Amino acid sequence: MGFYDAWKSEAHVQLFDIWSRAPLFVLRERYERFNEVKLLNASIDGHKQSFAMLEVGCATGEFYRYFASRHPKASYIGCDISGAAIKRAQEKYKAPDRFMQTDKELSGVAERKPDVVFCRDVILHQTDPFVFLRRLYDLAQRLLILRLRTRDVGVTEKDPEKSCQLNYGVWAPYIVINSMELLNTVKGFTPRPKVVRLTKHYMVLGGQHARYLPKDCYFKETGTAESALLIEKGPGAGDIEVVEETAPEDLRLGLTAGIVSWLSRH
Repeated sequence: MGFYDAWKSEAHVQLFDIWSRAPLFVLRERYERFNEVKLLNASIDGHKQSFAMLEVGCATGEFYRYFASRHPKASYIGCDISGAAIKRAQEKYKAPDRFMQTDKELSGVAERKPDVVFCRDVILHQTDPFVFLRRLYDLAQRLLILRLRTRDVGVTEKDPEKSCQLNYGVWAPYIVINSMELLNTVKGFTPRPKVVRLTKHYMVLGGQHARYLPKDCYFKETGTAESALLIEKGPGAGDIEVVEETAPEDLRLGLTAGIVSWLSRH
């Protein structure tokens, strides 16, 4: 069984599809507490012209429901490695052309030429996250926003036998990227980015959610974090601006009263 077979399971579909029963206000409360969603909304709010967004790793498509209500002028395409999840999204929204199955090389999505590429919790499950990051950067015409996991101390461990997570009975890579390695990699991209913004929410990643990580990821001093990364392309991209900031505690994805109330009834 391969690393990515976990996301092809029916259990994966059922886990993500629970949010299909949530009212829109619950989705808004849930998503808008994530830093990558804050970066996305801040970047595209106020745009009068339509734009195209590609979500890489859309699962059963619940972010589409939120996104369409928040940005009605935008067009949306979602892709995922899970055929079962894509089938569920297509049936649920009666939109066979809005969701497409792809592979880890993102085959078939380049011709979409999206202005914005949005990707949450996918890069950390790649055997080489830096190669995948470059692939995402090449896809985005203007803006790339993603959620990943970072560490301030210690090198990136890319061996999936040493840094992994158990998902639906399958051990898959769970790669925590060194922050400076990440920023230096991005600064080396051609064309050079115009702006790079990394927002961290510090949290100890080791010992949670069936993860088997390097031992130093179990200590606060390593500076592990759930991080949001924005990379903007544009004219005059020769002088790169790097903004590295720490997210306040109240921006954490903690459950609000509305979400807790809804979850308690489902």
